[in-house]
Amino acid sequence: MPLVFQPPFITMLMVVTAWLMHAFLGPWDTVLRMPRIGTLLMLLGSGFMLWARVLFTSRKTTLFVGQSSTQLVCDGPFRVSRNPMYVGVLVSLVGLALCVGMLPLYLTVPSVFVVFNFFHIPREEAMLREVFTERYRTYTNEVRRWL
Repeated sequence: MPLVFQPPFITMLMVVTAWLMHAFLGPWDTVLRMPRIGTLLMLLGSGFMLWARVLFTSRKTTLFVGQSSTQLVCDGPFRVSRNPMYVGVLVSLVGLALCVGMLPLYLTVPSVFVVFNFFHIPREEAMLREVFTERYRTYTNEVRRWL
C-alpha cells in the first residue's frame, strides 16, 4: 500500500484550507455560532482522542498509519468505536466549527470524514486483519467502525 499522509496532518491541512478559503474567498456570513457548545465538543473530542492515545502508548503499539500494530487494543474507548481517535477528531472539528461559525470550517467535517472513512480506515483494517486474523474479525463483528 502506498505511503499516506498521517491523519493529524490531513486534519490540519483541511483546517488551514478552510481558514484560507475564508480569508481569500470570503468572508462569509456566520452559519451557526455556538461557542459554549463548540468548546464542550472540542474538549470531549480531544479527551476521547487522548484516552485512545494513552492506551496505544501504554501497550507500546504504533500510532502511525501504515506501520504494523503490535497489539490489538479493544478496551477503553475501543469498546464503543474501532476508531475513537478519528471520532474524536470529527467531534473536535464540529466543535471548532460551532465556535467560529464559518462555512468553510463546517465543510472540513465531511471532508475529513471522507478521507478517514474511505482511505485511512480501510487501509488500517486490512493491515489489522492480516496481523490479527480471526481475533480482529471477531472484534469488527462486536464493535462498530464509528459509534
